[in-house]
Amino acid sequence: MKIFRLLVAYAAYFLVAALPAVLAKDEEDDDGFFYFQDDNDWSESAIYPMSCIETSEGDAVVYQMYKKGHNQCKRRSLGKYKMDVDSFIRAYVSQLEQDYLAKGAEYEVDDEAMEYLQCQQYYYNNNMYYLKVGCRSTGKGFMVHAYTDMYCSEKLSYNLNLGVDLSGLRVQFDTCKNCVTSSSYGNNNKYNNNNNAYNNYNNQGGGYGYGDMSQHESMLCSSADHYKDTCNRSCRRAANKAGSSSSSKGWGGGGGSWDGDGFSPIGKFFLWVLSLSAIFFLLAGLAQRKKMSKQDALIEEAAIKASGVDKKYIPRIFVGLILFIIILILFRRKVLTWFFLIGINIGLLAYWMHLKNKAEQNAAANGFQLYGDGAVAA
Repeated sequence: MKIFRLLVAYAAYFLVAALPAVLAKDEEDDDGFFYFQDDNDWSESAIYPMSCIETSEGDAVVYQMYKKGHNQCKRRSLGKYKMDVDSFIRAYVSQLEQDYLAKGAEYEVDDEAMEYLQCQQYYYNNNMYYLKVGCRSTGKGFMVHAYTDMYCSEKLSYNLNLGVDLSGLRVQFDTCKNCVTSSSYGNNNKYNNNNNAYNNYNNQGGGYGYGDMSQHESMLCSSADHYKDTCNRSCRRAANKAGSSSSSKGWGGGGGSWDGDGFSPIGKFFLWVLSLSAIFFLLAGLAQRKKMSKQDALIEEAAIKASGVDKKYIPRIFVGLILFIIILILFRRKVLTWFFLIGINIGLLAYWMHLKNKAEQNAAANGFQLYGDGAVAA
């Protein structure tokens, strides 16, 4: 009996000693940030980090998400969103760990740099400041900002030479990143299917620990989807400004496409409508112009000369304007594209209606003259 009690005591001691280490490991990997349900299939999706911007709620990373068939983040966008800097970096680093593991390697997390994702006390020249990771002025990287309060909400008006190394926070901007990295092991599909089945089993509470919802197919895309916040108009302007004001890339370079807003399906529909309507108004105007009287043609030619434009240059100007609009569309300059497309349609429609009304007036005048001549002859 004494031996049995002694064994029970040793077992209890071992559990008490080992439990804090186990819990510490769990807290390190998951303090609730990754604990959420996600049934999405990210195997053929991608994410495109655009820029880091300052908002009224704090610094945030703006990104776009793409679904299957995105062609390296060139189409099929799910939307543009934002996420606070510390959450995005944390999800991105966890994704890097997941990617390296899929390739049979291990990613070394820079724990010192990761500490500054949260507000930290820092003594500098006998003064106490608070430090936290935020956006660079270029919008394509991160730096440590100094604050005067413990909540890291009031930034210093000047910079401190802190020398904090953030090179370990490897977030690639302007780069299309797949949500799921292919495993270097053979029979990857079977491996992923088994892993997903295991995760689903755990999520339903059938596995050990009453379900592990902290493990996802894509740590980055799952978190980016779960914690996403809508990027409104001011957010988009700030993201586009950061993209156009700096040609630098994030860590690892890049090679992503230009960082503008793509046209939505409705926008593309109206691009076709306005383009076709402009062609119709042009052809209708040219056809109506052939019916002009010699007197009206001379008046129009005199008006063109009075404006200082040579008549032979008008077709070239029109072709140049068309090419300019095509360039605007390719570079996704939506405001200018709509402005010039609508302007051309209004101008061509007005010219066509002018010619048509002029022709009707001439026809009415000629008919009145014939009718008057007949009445006199009677």
